[in-house]
Amino acid sequence: MHDYEKADMNFEPRVNEKNIQEATVLPENVYHSYLGEYFLGQTDLISLGGGYTGWGSLVNPAGSKVNMFLNAYTISNYSNEPLTAEAWLSSKRPGRGKTSPHFAAGNQAIHPARMPEGKIRNASFVSGTPQGGTHAFVRRVEPMLTLTKHDFQGIFILPPGSSFTLSFLSPGQKQAYARIAYGWWEEKA
Repeated sequence: MHDYEKADMNFEPRVNEKNIQEATVLPENVYHSYLGEYFLGQTDLISLGGGYTGWGSLVNPAGSKVNMFLNAYTISNYSNEPLTAEAWLSSKRPGRGKTSPHFAAGNQAIHPARMPEGKIRNASFVSGTPQGGTHAFVRRVEPMLTLTKHDFQGIFILPPGSSFTLSFLSPGQKQAYARIAYGWWEEKA
């Protein structure tokens, strides 16, 4: 047996417990919530029908200096009719929307909680659909149901001056009611 083989056989592990470190792996949305950068909020009740549409948007204002990463949305249909929602990126929305006061930081352990740069806006009984931007996808929401889509892990990134809009097509002459909720995190642009 060679000397180097003998040395290998006498191997004794050297463990220095002071150098052992614990590592925790967090999903990205949980990590941003821990940092106080994750937010959630919802629109006011959106009304539509009789040939009129409605929409709800997650808006990143032009001067925000952050990128917004969409993680989740829910659409609650409070009507007896199915609804069709179209998703639009950075479009011009019809009508005059109003800013929702319904939002919060996900991490309520931080005092004071950080306020988001992003805004949630919505409009009811407007004519037409969004224009320009990108028509991304369509979702159908059954009557009296909440559709939840989550864990996008930020695949929709909204730079300053852009938006993510869910626009409802008119259900004909019948009146319909819906609400949209969003979850997102923000990072410096």
